[in-house]
Amino acid sequence: MATVLVTGASGFVGKFLILALLRKGDTVFAMLRQPQTQLAMLQQWLQGYGVSAERLHAVRGDFREQGAGISAADWQAMAAVTVVYHSGALFAWGLTTDDARQVNVLGALELFTAAAKHLQLTRFVQVSGYMLTMTAHLQKLGITGDDSATDWTKTYQQVGAYEASKLEAHFAIKRTALALNVPLTVIHPATAIGHSESGEIAPNQEFTRTLNDLRKGKLFAVPDGGGYRLPLVSVDYLTQFMAHVADYPETAGCEYLVGDEQTPSLKAVLAICADHVGIAAPRVSVPVPLLQQIVRWQWLGKKLGMTSEMLHFMRTETLDTAATTYMANKMGIKPVLLSVALAQTMTYVMAQAA
Repeated sequence: MATVLVTGASGFVGKFLILALLRKGDTVFAMLRQPQTQLAMLQQWLQGYGVSAERLHAVRGDFREQGAGISAADWQAMAAVTVVYHSGALFAWGLTTDDARQVNVLGALELFTAAAKHLQLTRFVQVSGYMLTMTAHLQKLGITGDDSATDWTKTYQQVGAYEASKLEAHFAIKRTALALNVPLTVIHPATAIGHSESGEIAPNQEFTRTLNDLRKGKLFAVPDGGGYRLPLVSVDYLTQFMAHVADYPETAGCEYLVGDEQTPSLKAVLAICADHVGIAAPRVSVPVPLLQQIVRWQWLGKKLGMTSEMLHFMRTETLDTAATTYMANKMGIKPVLLSVALAQTMTYVMAQAA
């Protein structure tokens, strides 16, 4: 049992991470921008899963402020914290470079530096993204292991502010961990879908929007073909792995891709969801490279509900999850069938709309 700090605590992944940490007996400090209201909502949500919030505490923080906005009094209250889970990030398509960098890069570094100063850290767990495991993609963007040689301005122009800021933050965090001599573990999650049992997924998730379009019959065509797919993972498998990863000394200095390597095409994914609730699945496929050309006309991309940023996350590469699977087995975490998680997620989305 450990005492930990979780950022992004009010977000989709952050909430389920806190749930998993409390279930394993940890004491959790949740970093919230508005703890007076958000803590009560988080406590009520945990009760819905039958988990006591007795070992949950809140501190105020804001990545737009110096030292991540955490006060000296709150750092003192967190003196027992030895592990930081940094799952907070600013996500949206069409972010400005300044906004994305302020939160996802500079804010993350402020947090890391302040935590190393005020706490006796034994581990910093950074949540990055599966795009960082795709070497050829990074090389195409001019990104190497030496991020000081990367033209980040060009990268932001190529892939958009959200993805670029996550890429930049990853290398900056690794460099900072080395300089501060803090053991680092990096989690590279695939796109998180709903809980494999409850099906719960946040309403602001991009995948939720897709399923709602499917429910409403708005998905006449989907990106498909050529081996392109959107790598997926159930939120409970992801957060269970995260909750246990810092318990093992051998995970220090390691990076783990957490996703389902058998994720099928998006068309097949939506067919599973549609069949489960008895609605029509999209039949028309549009090649991803063609869509990438089409959405250059912003008005047409808006009409289709797609952006070039979004399409970057459709990949053809193989997911190498061998290290993750090995550790998950060691942790006693059972694999989750993607088809089951998809069916439960679709059931949840349908119920929320009823």
